[in-house]
Amino acid sequence: MSLSNNNNVTAKTIMSKTLLSAYEGWTIHRLAEFFIKHGISGAPVIASDHELVGVVTISDIFKFSSMDESRRRDALRNYYRESCEIEIDEASLRDWSSRAEYNCTVHQIMQREIITVCQDANVSEVATVMVSNNIHRVVVTEYKIAVGVITSVDILRYLQPGGNELRLVV
Repeated sequence: MSLSNNNNVTAKTIMSKTLLSAYEGWTIHRLAEFFIKHGISGAPVIASDHELVGVVTISDIFKFSSMDESRRRDALRNYYRESCEIEIDEASLRDWSSRAEYNCTVHQIMQREIITVCQDANVSEVATVMVSNNIHRVVVTEYKIAVGVITSVDILRYLQPGGNELRLVV
């Protein structure tokens, strides 16, 4: 089955309607626990008013975890400047930085650009969006409201002939 032969199959057909979202105020530690609990590697990020504000993935956690100490302190300092309009002393920054996964939030590591497709987009268009943006998941929207998500595995499942399970051949 090829993508070009099935332009009538839409995003709505292959998307996961179970949309697990992360809150921007969660700590990075809580986000990691959420990913592990649900066996996912990324999620849309919503604000306290449920507005879609970004996307976060395991890669974002890894990038943050691999930051050197001074970059973590800078991230913390900038967060408190922007959100609380306060300056944090160096001693507090050093202490908080050593436990950054408990002190920094999803908002600080998420990607603010949200790449979406409408639910009426055909599978070929969805694949094109994912490949051209080098992403593994895309949020599906209807009237600018997130209604589902499509991952690269969803597209592979769709392409699998005969509906057989995907198997790794070594």
